Amino acid sequence: MRMKNFLLSSLAIGALLTSCSDGTDKKCKVPELKSMKCEFVADGDTAVFFGKNLRNANFYFYGNQKAVVDSVNSNDSIAFVIVPSGASAGKVCVENQSGISYSKFMFRDYRNTIVDFDSKLATWGGFAPFDEHGEKITQTYDGEIVTKIPATLPDKCDGSYGFLYGNYENAWSMTQTMFLQYVANPAEGGRGNFSIAGEFRGYPIEELALKFEVYIPKECPYNKLRTEIFFGPFNSPDKHGREKSPIYFWEPYKTNGDFYTEGWQTITVPLTEFWHTTTSDEAKFESQINLKDATNFTFVQFGNASKENPVPIFICVDNFRVVPIAE
Repeated sequence: MRMKNFLLSSLAIGALLTSCSDGTDKKCKVPELKSMKCEFVADGDTAVFFGKNLRNANFYFYGNQKAVVDSVNSNDSIAFVIVPSGASAGKVCVENQSGISYSKFMFRDYRNTIVDFDSKLATWGGFAPFDEHGEKITQTYDGEIVTKIPATLPDKCDGSYGFLYGNYENAWSMTQTMFLQYVANPAEGGRGNFSIAGEFRGYPIEELALKFEVYIPKECPYNKLRTEIFFGPFNSPDKHGREKSPIYFWEPYKTNGDFYTEGWQTITVPLTEFWHTTTSDEAKFESQINLKDATNFTFVQFGNASKENPVPIFICVDNFRVVPIAE
């Protein structure tokens, strides 16, 4: 396991107190970290934090690694922070002269990773985004069909990643270029009959979430289709278990129209949001996710399309994991 908990010594904090945002002695409030735009950011790149009372605060990553903050563009609710060299997985600390606090989320949280596209465990579907030389691909091959990719693939989020691309044109059907699937059965290369929640299997559903990173370019925004995400039981005869599992419909475009990301973005889905069935969009599954039986994983495009009215798809994803929402 690569996860480490972040603990910053009180002596280090006491020696590094800062002034309030207005430069006066007026008492300011303790800063709070609520989330990150992306929880996986490489050393030397800029991480974006959201929270409260962040102006002029200091940021520390695991190992007392103090970060450089872009004070010009940061304010009380958002901070642009350069990840220091050697930063490790764990909680992030933020402090000002009023006190310190720690993120309730984990930076680079590797726990209970279902699919990371590096270990190659029983992961099917989609395209490999890099060729045999490690270069980004510029076209895809589906049988004898060669298609040029209309946007540049992103740099790695954390190692390799999954890539779904093409025109979805067979309504309500699973197409290999439009799904990613993990099958737990060792006969398929999986880890065996182990819960996707791992060490958190005993946690209440209300305290857990599925997290993953996504990249969708502005040139190819996401719309019209929905992504169905579900955790099938180990003994599913069809390997995925769609009919036997509560499903989550990921439809981010319903909020503000066409959905795309500026760089990689972390998506958080509470496990309580998994409740749809295969029978209708309104019907609720008979029960919540049973963590004991949930072993397989599917991320698939579904919707109403045809060869006359295809829906273009360009989605990059990484690090599917089930972790506590806050801790």
